Amino acid sequence: MQQLLENGTPWQLVETGLDPITIQNNETLFSLSNGHIGTRGSLEEAKYTPSYFHNEGTYMNGFHEISPINYSEWAFGYAANHQTTSPLPNAKQMRFAVNGEWFDLEHGTTSDHRRVLDLQKGLLTRHFIWENSQQDKVEVKIERFVSYDIPELLAQHIQIIPLTDGVELTFETILDDLEKLGKKKTEDEIKDPRVKNLSERLFTSEELTTETFPMLHIETPASQMHAIVGTAAQLRNNDGESEQIGLKETWTCHAKTEEPVVLERFAAYSSFYLEGNQTPAQTKVLRQILETALKIGYKKIKENHVQTMSQFWEKSDVVIEGDDHLQKGLRFNLFHLHQAAGRNGKTNMSAKGLTGPGYEGHYFWDTEMYMLPFFIYTQPEIAKQLLLYRHTILPKAKERAKTLSVSKGVLFPWRTINGEEASAYYPAGTAQFHINADIAHAVHTYSKATGDKDFAYNEGLEILIETARFWVAFGHYDALNEKAFVINGVTGPDEYTTMVNNNFYTNLMAKHNLDYAVEMVMESLADDRTASNDVLEKIGFELSELEEWTKASEAMFLPYDETRGLTKQDDSFFHKKLWDFEGTPKENHPLLLHYHPLAIYRYQVNKQADTVLAEFLFSWEFDSEQKQRDYAYYEDITTHDSSLSRSIFGIMASEIGDSKRAYNYFMDTALMDITDLQANTKDGVHAANMGGTWLSMVQGFARMRLYNDQLHFEPYLPEQWQKVSFNIQFHSSLFQVTITQEGTAYKLLEGEPVDIEHNGTALRIE
Repeated sequence: MQQLLENGTPWQLVETGLDPITIQNNETLFSLSNGHIGTRGSLEEAKYTPSYFHNEGTYMNGFHEISPINYSEWAFGYAANHQTTSPLPNAKQMRFAVNGEWFDLEHGTTSDHRRVLDLQKGLLTRHFIWENSQQDKVEVKIERFVSYDIPELLAQHIQIIPLTDGVELTFETILDDLEKLGKKKTEDEIKDPRVKNLSERLFTSEELTTETFPMLHIETPASQMHAIVGTAAQLRNNDGESEQIGLKETWTCHAKTEEPVVLERFAAYSSFYLEGNQTPAQTKVLRQILETALKIGYKKIKENHVQTMSQFWEKSDVVIEGDDHLQKGLRFNLFHLHQAAGRNGKTNMSAKGLTGPGYEGHYFWDTEMYMLPFFIYTQPEIAKQLLLYRHTILPKAKERAKTLSVSKGVLFPWRTINGEEASAYYPAGTAQFHINADIAHAVHTYSKATGDKDFAYNEGLEILIETARFWVAFGHYDALNEKAFVINGVTGPDEYTTMVNNNFYTNLMAKHNLDYAVEMVMESLADDRTASNDVLEKIGFELSELEEWTKASEAMFLPYDETRGLTKQDDSFFHKKLWDFEGTPKENHPLLLHYHPLAIYRYQVNKQADTVLAEFLFSWEFDSEQKQRDYAYYEDITTHDSSLSRSIFGIMASEIGDSKRAYNYFMDTALMDITDLQANTKDGVHAANMGGTWLSMVQGFARMRLYNDQLHFEPYLPEQWQKVSFNIQFHSSLFQVTITQEGTAYKLLEGEPVDIEHNGTALRIE
């Protein structure tokens, strides 16, 4: 992994050599996606060299299969079905032969093998020289990318240059239907609840008869999702012979020394659809996409793609002067965040993006609390699409609330793809009711940061009202606790502490959820838009609900230990014995893989930030001394077994002025996947941590906060750096923030002047 940091520019991840383990591990890191499809960074000929690949997966956002969850002891309301992202046919597979001898890394002699992930351009390139057993030698250059301009398209450019005379080249491509997707999981991996064994395909396939291109119709038997996959290719600079037999195509040609032979190949993946009778129409659309790609050609499509990537970086790059390794790690994280986001309002962001099978491709609270802020302040149009997905699953969220005997409002699923709850272990799943407030918080933040009233007073309004309704129906006023409003039987963000009463994070988030709903209803009524009035009428809103929400918010119980001056994670947390941290071997982490849950639940031990996360989100509500006391206490008992943890502790270290801890935590988050800090990068990137890296920079070191409808900054720069610069989109304006050891400069790039607060002083950016 150190090789990736040291080689190449701050825009590149460079892999050299032929070590199989290194190439396997980099499959995740070298993944390419565009929010619709994603393909892992496996070798083109990986199918023929088993020791050189871990998982060839190609995925479509939202395309999944379902299967019953088998419980030995069932109870009413348990999640019914697994939802598992279904790997798709591997359309990047390609191999070549020189004078009849097929290339792979285990035969002949390969030298100068090098792969480069260009973060700036969104390209994965490969270069090597191969000499077969007859001393025939060729130079090979392969390039691939997944297009942002044509979301269905994966493009490949294969160039072979003969270095000896008398070379006959044969190319073979195949639209693989996944006879060999990935390796069987080891015993340890099978025991890991974060991993799903996806070595078998989850769909049926039917070869489509077309006059031009190899095409497959695929369907998942249980979820009945359909998609079309097709490929098209053409030789450049050579009039070779071609043959197509089913899904396999071959080209044979004679090549002159030093004269390149180029094969351009395109694979297209349709959007998924639920009605089988749409197949002819979908096939026609995909065929047109492939025909257009051949007509335009690889070079032009690549130019458009690189230009689109340039526009992304122009708004979203974070520049650090003083640490090239860190600069590379940060850009790598932003690159994968950008790749992972659904863009059609019907899909979201998996915890692993589209880079691997970890967590079965499920969407969690990770999106709203860790990843969405990056999009809100740099690419708000994508943030809106991610929130619109949540709106589409409101009907199923309403059903879920009723299943839990909550008559009003909605309960969003803890983990899902299709809107139904897919968590088979409810103490660390469904019981995390805070996801309702997390989504409400994201809706409110997006609305205030963008000024998008069309969303705020329509879809956003409905989400806020329905989540507020849930809290007043789920909680109650406790006569034995001075009639405080309490929320019992929940799990907070810390999954090592479950099924408690009055989790501080949950209660504080619910309180703000109620306030957001009151605020948005009042604003929409004052605005008197037809759309918002229609929403209120559709969901049966009554003005008396405003009083009900306000009363519950004002009476919300927030547990606190007056004697010790500490915020209590929940009612019972301080009554538990401390975990024996010193007596726990390093190899016994993460605890969830080595101790029974009921053993962990008896102790004060945190998997991740919980109370500290709440104090970050609403830092202006807590005085400095309180934040310092709570930080010190909870840091001592937190294992950071979750990848979501370190960024929050780093941000709060900045908040309380502990720059050394802030910097160390940031280094962990920025390089987590490149250094495989969590020891499971092979199963996909840690997308939430990647979002946490951006948060650490912008809301940690720059200490940006949004409250009272205004942005507030209290920036400082770690002593290890000379300068940090990033952009913020606020309403219709874009401005740049540059922090140096001497001070901070704000520069308006686009739009109207922006009023902010800098270190407590009003400032207008013009």
